Amino acid sequence: MSTQERLNELAKTKREYEEIRKKEWDAYLVRVEESQIAKKQKKQADSIEKSKLADNVKKEVGDLPICNNQESPYYVRKNPTTGFEEKIAFTDYIRKHIYNKFRYPEFAMDYELEGRVLVQFYIDKEGNPQIKEANGPKNGLILEEEAIRIIKSLPTAIPATCDGKPINIMFAIPITFQMQE
Repeated sequence: MSTQERLNELAKTKREYEEIRKKEWDAYLVRVEESQIAKKQKKQADSIEKSKLADNVKKEVGDLPICNNQESPYYVRKNPTTGFEEKIAFTDYIRKHIYNKFRYPEFAMDYELEGRVLVQFYIDKEGNPQIKEANGPKNGLILEEEAIRIIKSLPTAIPATCDGKPINIMFAIPITFQMQE
Protein backbone atom coordinates (compact mmCIF):
# COMPACT_ATOMS: atom_id res chain seq x y z
CA MET A 1 0.00 0.00 0.00
CA SER A 2 1.38 3.37 -0.99
CA THR A 3 1.81 6.29 1.36
CA GLN A 4 -1.09 8.13 -0.28
CA GLU A 5 -3.39 5.11 0.14
CA ARG A 6 -2.42 4.82 3.83
CA LEU A 7 -3.11 8.54 4.36
CA ASN A 8 -6.49 8.19 2.65
CA GLU A 9 -7.31 5.19 4.87
CA LEU A 10 -6.29 7.13 8.00
CA ALA A 11 -8.41 10.11 6.92
CA LYS A 12 -11.39 7.81 6.36
CA THR A 13 -10.93 6.20 9.78
CA LYS A 14 -10.70 9.64 11.40
CA ARG A 15 -13.94 10.79 9.71
CA GLU A 16 -15.74 7.63 10.88
CA TYR A 17 -14.47 8.18 14.44
CA GLU A 18 -15.63 11.81 14.41
CA GLU A 19 -19.07 10.77 13.12
CA ILE A 20 -19.41 8.24 15.95
CA ARG A 21 -18.40 10.88 18.54
CA LYS A 22 -20.92 13.34 17.06
CA LYS A 23 -23.71 10.74 17.28
CA GLU A 24 -22.77 9.96 20.91
CA TRP A 25 -22.79 13.66 21.80
CA ASP A 26 -26.11 14.27 20.02
CA ALA A 27 -27.69 11.32 21.85
CA TYR A 28 -26.35 12.69 25.13
CA LEU A 29 -27.79 16.14 24.41
CA VAL A 30 -31.20 14.52 23.87
CA ARG A 31 -30.89 12.94 27.35
CA VAL A 32 -29.89 16.34 28.79
CA GLU A 33 -32.95 18.00 27.21
CA GLU A 34 -35.28 15.26 28.50
CA SER A 35 -33.81 15.66 31.98
CA GLN A 36 -34.31 19.43 31.92
CA ILE A 37 -37.94 18.99 30.87
CA ALA A 38 -38.49 16.45 33.65
CA LYS A 39 -36.95 18.84 36.21
CA LYS A 40 -39.24 21.67 35.06
CA GLN A 41 -42.30 19.42 35.29
CA LYS A 42 -41.29 18.27 38.77
CA LYS A 43 -40.83 21.88 39.92
CA GLN A 44 -44.27 22.78 38.58
CA ALA A 45 -45.84 19.77 40.30
CA ASP A 46 -44.03 20.59 43.55
CA SER A 47 -45.19 24.21 43.31
CA ILE A 48 -48.81 23.11 42.87
CA GLU A 49 -48.47 20.69 45.80
CA LYS A 50 -46.94 23.40 48.00
CA SER A 51 -49.78 25.80 47.22
CA LYS A 52 -52.32 23.11 48.19
CA LEU A 53 -50.44 22.41 51.41
CA ALA A 54 -50.19 26.12 52.22
CA ASP A 55 -53.98 26.33 52.19
CA ASN A 56 -54.18 23.56 54.78
CA VAL A 57 -51.42 24.81 57.10
CA LYS A 58 -52.49 26.34 60.37
CA LYS A 59 -52.01 30.08 60.40
CA GLU A 60 -50.73 30.25 63.98
CA VAL A 61 -46.98 29.88 64.40
CA GLY A 62 -47.48 29.15 68.10
CA ASP A 63 -48.65 25.63 67.22
CA LEU A 64 -45.32 24.75 65.60
CA PRO A 65 -43.05 22.60 67.75
CA ILE A 66 -39.81 24.09 69.00
CA CYS A 67 -36.81 21.84 69.23
CA ASN A 68 -34.95 22.27 72.52
CA ASN A 69 -32.37 19.54 71.91
CA GLN A 70 -31.45 18.74 68.31
CA GLU A 71 -28.83 16.20 67.31
CA SER A 72 -27.46 15.85 63.77
CA PRO A 73 -27.19 12.48 62.04
CA TYR A 74 -24.05 10.48 62.71
CA TYR A 75 -22.40 7.13 62.17
CA VAL A 76 -21.04 4.67 64.71
CA ARG A 77 -17.98 2.57 64.05
CA LYS A 78 -15.74 0.40 66.10
CA ASN A 79 -12.29 1.89 66.64
CA PRO A 80 -9.79 -0.72 65.41
CA THR A 81 -7.21 0.32 68.01
CA THR A 82 -9.30 0.57 71.16
CA GLY A 83 -12.21 -1.68 70.21
CA PHE A 84 -14.68 0.89 71.52
CA GLU A 85 -17.51 2.34 69.47
CA GLU A 86 -17.10 5.95 68.43
CA LYS A 87 -19.37 8.54 66.89
CA ILE A 88 -18.45 10.03 63.51
CA ALA A 89 -20.15 13.30 62.62
CA PHE A 90 -22.17 13.12 59.40
CA THR A 91 -20.21 15.97 57.79
CA ASP A 92 -16.88 14.23 58.50
CA TYR A 93 -18.18 10.90 57.23
CA ILE A 94 -19.65 12.27 54.00
CA ARG A 95 -16.41 14.05 53.09
CA LYS A 96 -14.50 10.74 53.29
CA HIS A 97 -17.34 8.89 51.57
CA ILE A 98 -17.29 11.24 48.55
CA TYR A 99 -13.51 10.91 48.32
CA ASN A 100 -13.68 7.09 48.41
CA LYS A 101 -16.65 6.67 46.02
CA PHE A 102 -15.79 9.40 43.51
CA ARG A 103 -15.33 8.20 39.92
CA TYR A 104 -14.99 10.65 37.08
CA PRO A 105 -17.37 9.42 34.34
CA GLU A 106 -15.45 8.28 31.27
CA PHE A 107 -17.95 9.98 28.94
CA ALA A 108 -17.38 13.26 30.79
CA MET A 109 -13.64 12.91 30.40
CA ASP A 110 -13.98 12.08 26.70
CA TYR A 111 -16.07 15.21 26.11
CA GLU A 112 -14.25 17.38 28.66
CA LEU A 113 -17.29 18.00 30.86
CA GLU A 114 -16.48 19.50 34.22
CA GLY A 115 -17.98 21.74 36.86
CA ARG A 116 -19.65 21.76 40.25
CA VAL A 117 -22.77 19.77 41.07
CA LEU A 118 -24.86 20.83 44.07
CA VAL A 119 -26.76 17.84 45.45
CA GLN A 120 -29.68 18.64 47.74
CA PHE A 121 -30.86 15.70 49.81
CA TYR A 122 -32.17 14.82 53.21
CA ILE A 123 -31.48 12.10 55.69
CA ASP A 124 -34.90 10.67 56.53
CA LYS A 125 -36.21 9.52 59.91
CA GLU A 126 -34.75 6.06 59.28
CA GLY A 127 -31.29 7.47 58.46
CA ASN A 128 -31.41 6.86 54.70
CA PRO A 129 -30.40 9.46 52.10
CA GLN A 130 -33.23 10.76 49.89
CA ILE A 131 -32.27 12.89 46.88
CA LYS A 132 -34.23 16.10 46.39
CA GLU A 133 -32.35 17.43 43.35
CA ALA A 134 -28.95 17.86 41.75
CA ASN A 135 -27.92 20.91 39.76
CA GLY A 136 -24.77 20.93 37.69
CA PRO A 137 -23.17 22.85 34.86
CA LYS A 138 -24.73 23.22 31.42
CA ASN A 139 -24.89 19.81 29.72
CA GLY A 140 -23.62 18.28 32.98
CA LEU A 141 -26.30 15.59 33.30
CA ILE A 142 -23.73 12.80 33.53
CA LEU A 143 -21.96 14.67 36.34
CA GLU A 144 -25.28 15.08 38.16
CA GLU A 145 -25.95 11.35 37.79
CA GLU A 146 -22.54 10.51 39.26
CA ALA A 147 -23.06 12.91 42.19
CA ILE A 148 -26.46 11.31 42.88
CA ARG A 149 -24.90 7.83 42.74
CA ILE A 150 -22.32 8.86 45.34
CA ILE A 151 -24.93 10.25 47.75
CA LYS A 152 -27.31 7.31 47.25
CA SER A 153 -24.49 4.94 48.18
CA LEU A 154 -24.28 6.40 51.69
CA PRO A 155 -24.93 3.74 54.32
CA THR A 156 -27.78 4.15 56.77
CA ALA A 157 -26.94 6.71 59.44
CA ILE A 158 -28.24 7.22 62.93
CA PRO A 159 -30.94 9.81 62.08
CA ALA A 160 -31.12 13.38 63.35
CA THR A 161 -33.31 13.87 66.39
CA CYS A 162 -35.37 16.66 67.87
CA ASP A 163 -35.97 16.18 71.58
CA GLY A 164 -35.19 12.48 71.15
CA LYS A 165 -37.56 11.91 68.21
CA PRO A 166 -36.14 11.11 64.75
CA ILE A 167 -36.56 13.85 62.14
CA ASN A 168 -35.71 14.48 58.50
CA ILE A 169 -32.82 16.88 57.96
CA MET A 170 -31.76 18.62 54.73
CA PHE A 171 -28.22 18.90 53.35
CA ALA A 172 -26.68 20.50 50.28
CA ILE A 173 -23.29 19.16 49.24
CA PRO A 174 -21.21 20.53 46.34
CA ILE A 175 -19.19 17.94 44.40
CA THR A 176 -16.62 19.36 42.00
CA PHE A 177 -15.65 17.54 38.83
CA GLN A 178 -12.42 18.97 37.49
CA MET A 179 -9.99 17.30 35.12
CA GLN A 180 -6.32 17.47 35.98
CA GLU A 181 -4.04 19.28 33.57
